Amino acid sequence: MEILSVTLNNFKSHSDRHFAFQPGTNAICGENGAGKTSILEAIAWVLFDYSGDYNKDDLIRNGASSAQVRVTFVSTRDGRTYEVHRCTTKSYTLYDPQLNERLPYSRIKEEVLPWLRQHLGVSPGTDLSQLFSSTIGVPQGTFTADFLLTREKRKPIFDKILKIEEYQQTYKQLNDLEKYAKNQVERLEREITYYDEELQQLEELQQKRLAQKTAIAQSQAELSQAEARLADLKQEQETLAALATRSQQLDTQLAQLAIQHQTQTVQLQRSQNDLAQAESAVAICTAQREGYQAFLAAEVAQRDLEQQRQAEQRLQKARRQQEAHLSDRQTALAKVTVQLARLANAQQEIQQLEPLAHRQIELEKAHQLITQHLQNCLSQRQTLQQQEKRLAQTQTRQTQLAKEIIRLRELQLSVDEIPMLEQQQQRLQQHLSRIVAASQFEADLQQLFMQSEAAGDRFNSQVQQATATLKDIQQKVPLWAPHLEAVLITLKNGTLCQHQFMAALRTILDDLAEQTAVTKLEQQLQTIQTTLQTARQHQAQVSNLERLLDNQAELSQEQTDLQTSLVELQNHLTAEPDLRQQQATLAAELETLNNPKGRIQLRQEELQQAATVQTEAVQLQSALSTLEAAIAHINAQLAAFANLSDQVQAQQTIKDSHRTSYENYMAQRELANTRKQRQQQVEEATAGLQQLEQAKLNATEERDRLQQTFDPNHFQTVQAAYQAANDQKVALSALLPVELKLLAELDQQLSKLAAVSQKRAIAQTALDQKKKTERFIKFARKAYKDAGPRITERYIYSISREADKLLRELLNRPNVSLQWTRDYEIVIQEGAHPRRFVNLSGGEQMCAALAVRLALLKILADIDIAFFDEPTTNMDRMRRDQLAEAIANIKTFRQLFVISHDDTFEKVTENIILVEREG
Repeated sequence: MEILSVTLNNFKSHSDRHFAFQPGTNAICGENGAGKTSILEAIAWVLFDYSGDYNKDDLIRNGASSAQVRVTFVSTRDGRTYEVHRCTTKSYTLYDPQLNERLPYSRIKEEVLPWLRQHLGVSPGTDLSQLFSSTIGVPQGTFTADFLLTREKRKPIFDKILKIEEYQQTYKQLNDLEKYAKNQVERLEREITYYDEELQQLEELQQKRLAQKTAIAQSQAELSQAEARLADLKQEQETLAALATRSQQLDTQLAQLAIQHQTQTVQLQRSQNDLAQAESAVAICTAQREGYQAFLAAEVAQRDLEQQRQAEQRLQKARRQQEAHLSDRQTALAKVTVQLARLANAQQEIQQLEPLAHRQIELEKAHQLITQHLQNCLSQRQTLQQQEKRLAQTQTRQTQLAKEIIRLRELQLSVDEIPMLEQQQQRLQQHLSRIVAASQFEADLQQLFMQSEAAGDRFNSQVQQATATLKDIQQKVPLWAPHLEAVLITLKNGTLCQHQFMAALRTILDDLAEQTAVTKLEQQLQTIQTTLQTARQHQAQVSNLERLLDNQAELSQEQTDLQTSLVELQNHLTAEPDLRQQQATLAAELETLNNPKGRIQLRQEELQQAATVQTEAVQLQSALSTLEAAIAHINAQLAAFANLSDQVQAQQTIKDSHRTSYENYMAQRELANTRKQRQQQVEEATAGLQQLEQAKLNATEERDRLQQTFDPNHFQTVQAAYQAANDQKVALSALLPVELKLLAELDQQLSKLAAVSQKRAIAQTALDQKKKTERFIKFARKAYKDAGPRITERYIYSISREADKLLRELLNRPNVSLQWTRDYEIVIQEGAHPRRFVNLSGGEQMCAALAVRLALLKILADIDIAFFDEPTTNMDRMRRDQLAEAIANIKTFRQLFVISHDDTFEKVTENIILVEREG
């Protein structure tokens, strides 16, 4: 992947910053407190969800309500460019600039972090925050700290980075799963045992069911025979019952016909009476028809006269409206007449005001000119006040600059001592490095001295024994005496050499003891380093001296310009009192004139309306004539309705004279209209009475014939036989459901047992599967238990090999090798003697730790970027330059980000991001 840029808005000390990055080494430089580390913290917060020990409020710039960071990067997954925006109040926003659309991800844990892992090239489930803090961007000052810990404290740190503990956790977590699988197997075994107990009664129930089916078949055969006999008896019974029923129906019918005949006779008499009443009403209506028709004619004439009255009322309403309009037009005409008289006097008044208007124009021009002069004076006075304030600020700043320049010139003395202090520091460090070697040499010599002293003692003892033996032989064998004498001299010389060698070793050890006084040298080195650090801080401040001198010269020139400008402004403001006096005089004279120009304009506007007013007067005269004509026409129409009331009264008299005939006619008209209907009812009642008499005769004849063929005694015998057969059928029918119910119960029990048998088969299948699952879980637990150490060994081997290659790139020494051991200790091999991490120099420790951490990053994640925050802290210039060149020599990473407060990395890369402190 590759990070292209980062944009900060109100993030910590940055208000609005944008930084672009390049492939290779990106050096982020600037003074302390400029916000260099904040750039890496912003990238970590957005891409790795890492905020360290900060809470959300700590990320927001003072005075702001929220902080926003936008990071643009090239994805490892698809090689495309994406933008990730994060806000302290609105969370994440993912954007694809190539498609120009926002990606539909907002939930951090469920959507955003998985998406970032994919595009950063990190395996699923990786803790991005921990990956950054432990490998990609180790916090300042802690780069080598983990490797200096003891074995017990190192192990949990790197076990977590390598995810070794996940295998042990999985092994422990699978214990509950194994117990669960075992419980499942035991549960199924108990279920199968319970099913076997229930299935023991299956055979007995099957035999009972067979016997019950035989009994049901016999009962069904007997029931069929009884149903056949019952059907024969039922048919004969139904035939006889039909005859008996018909006989009863005929008796009932004759009784009903007698009643209906009587009722119909009464109905005929009533209809004949109603017909007589209707004929009487017809006679009355015929006698009163003439008076009824005269009443109706008078009522029609009265309605016509009522409509004429409504027309008269409408005409009167219209006349009142026209009279109202006439009054309105007369009032308007009076107003227009007054307005015309006023317009006749307007022209004369305009001629009188024209000389005064010319004088008003002259006074207004003079007043406007003076007002402009006074406005310029006001603007110059404001400028004067601003420049006086600015002059005071400039003088204050000049004083502060003078004090700061004096202070920086005093600090220059300590800055000039930096080269001498660096030489002293380098000399003491070299001396201390030689002391470490001398201490190792002393230890080796001490061990050699002790071994040699023990061997010398044994040698002296053996020489003494050999000398005594040789002298004894020399006395006993004189011929060997000369040869033995040479041997004795050789043994004596060997003893002497042994003593001389031990004395020399003792002298060397005494000299080395005096030369390895490390404490005093370390105290001197600490003092020089403190002084050097203070001098470098002074150097950073003294570097601003030239800029301050330039600022001082600029301020002096600005003071001179301001003083000259102030004199000019004060000269211009001397004329302001005279201008104000002239302005007051002109204003008083204008007020005395009372605006003749405005009054002329008002009269001219009135004169412009003269034609309109004249036209309006003519229109009003015309409207008055029209309205008067309309009123006269309405009066002519109303004259036709003069006798309308007398006509209405005459028609009312006619109605009153014929009202009795009208009311009698209306009272009998409805009854007279029913004469034809009542005549028809009399005819229908007569015909119905004849039909009833014929039906009664027919029913009597049929009843007599039926009594000759029907025997009641035989009918009772057949009914008794039918009842006996029916009782037998009912008994058999009642017995059969009981037997069927018993069979159903047996079938239900057998069905339940069949279900139990099926459940047992299912349980047996599940038991076999659960046993397989239990065996697999046991195998998986053992596999996870054994996999941890093997995977650790594989990781250690791969990381150690990658770190070994990176270390040679960093140190540019082909004969050096690095090994990362199983207990996470770094061992450097150069020549014949291996060296542990604690025995390495500060620069070597930094390079070795850097190699291992970069190797971790390459092996554990497909990420080819890394961040270094002040990696040269507490290093002298030579080691700083060496580490900078070493980091620049790394070719297996696409991007490296290095924060530095000096120019160490500016010499080895062209990708420099200079961060300046914001005001």
